[in-house]
Amino acid sequence: MVETLLLWFNRFTDDPSKVRTRLAGRPVLVYEPPDTVGEDEEDTDYQLRTQSGLSVPSIGGGDPMAVVIEKTKDNAFQRRITIGRTANNDIVLDDSSVSRFHAWIELQNEEWVLVDAGSRNGSTIGGKKIAARAPAALSNGLVVRIGALQLTYYTAQGFLDMLHRRATE
Repeated sequence: MVETLLLWFNRFTDDPSKVRTRLAGRPVLVYEPPDTVGEDEEDTDYQLRTQSGLSVPSIGGGDPMAVVIEKTKDNAFQRRITIGRTANNDIVLDDSSVSRFHAWIELQNEEWVLVDAGSRNGSTIGGKKIAARAPAALSNGLVVRIGALQLTYYTAQGFLDMLHRRATE
């Protein structure tokens, strides 16, 4: 489930063990909106849009958000954690640069990978465009771009470390 990063931070400062239990070893994607609009020329090509009646919380817009990478029970794909603009995805990204079904994340040989589904605007990991339908390994702290949205991939421990660092700043 998508929740604000502030909520995660507050939970962590109250009781880090509850956050560790909630994560259950699963990785996290974190979205932090850019500080200033228009700095990145690539992002200015896209307009954010809202989805009326969206029942699934989504990433996009002005609030820093975090989502645990996990399957939703309603999604048809058993092994894949889908990412896209529409509400039938496991992770919903509310931005017009994101395809309806843009990419997926799955566990392959004990390693999490991102696979672009052949989306119109593509995906990058660590600044490098990934080929459509070619699994690309994810590692802690890597910047992932889905369309024009920039996210950071964290392992469960990496996410806890990031929350701890911010709590002590």
